[in-house]
Amino acid sequence: MGRVKIAKKSTFIDMTAMSDVTVLLLTFFMLTSTFLQKEPTTVLTPPSVSTEKVQETNFVQVLVSPEGKVWLTMNNDTSTVWSNENMRMAVLDKVAEIYNETHKNNPVSFTNEQKHTFAKLGAFGVPLAQMGDFLNLAYQPEGMTKMDKWLEGDDDNPNHITGIPIAWNSNPDQPTEFQMWIKAMRQTENDNLAQAIKDGTGIAIKADQNTSFDVVHMVMDNLQTIKQNKFTFLTALKGAE
Repeated sequence: MGRVKIAKKSTFIDMTAMSDVTVLLLTFFMLTSTFLQKEPTTVLTPPSVSTEKVQETNFVQVLVSPEGKVWLTMNNDTSTVWSNENMRMAVLDKVAEIYNETHKNNPVSFTNEQKHTFAKLGAFGVPLAQMGDFLNLAYQPEGMTKMDKWLEGDDDNPNHITGIPIAWNSNPDQPTEFQMWIKAMRQTENDNLAQAIKDGTGIAIKADQNTSFDVVHMVMDNLQTIKQNKFTFLTALKGAE
């Protein structure tokens, strides 16, 4: 008696449910993740054994390059009252007010368009006298690329200066522009951000391990001169030897 042949059937696996789960997981991670902001320079922080985590909101990061350039990044708690964009526009108005107190002959002011452009920036750092020209680049062809090159010190205009000035001029009573920015952030109406800065948890210095001590010391001296004696340093976790 011959064997009964079993008809072969194609195997079909319904992947609809798995696709739905994959999309849901991807959406979840996108909504809950904190994306790293682009920085004008690559900084390799020195190693340490500290495992204390820097807070993710209500802080100001001071980025210091090996060449001694300084940029700032601000991130508040994005409350319903103070979004990051509203906070940055308010700080820009405040720093202009502080700057104009000692530069009455050459005051600075910013249009609404420039303020909205500034509000969308990550790291920033050009002299206040050039801030208007810097923000106007956003409305030119390839404007964001030109702004990035300016911040990185890689554009074609030799007059464009990158980095917030931290050196004192001939008048010792006149604050540096770096101090003006810190004062403006410290005087913000966002109580959470202002208190974090005053407590020292709201200011983190991120310096390259090859940055000279003189540059880092000047940054610290800028802070201590305006009685900002508490701040933290960002470091990389030291590996086991």
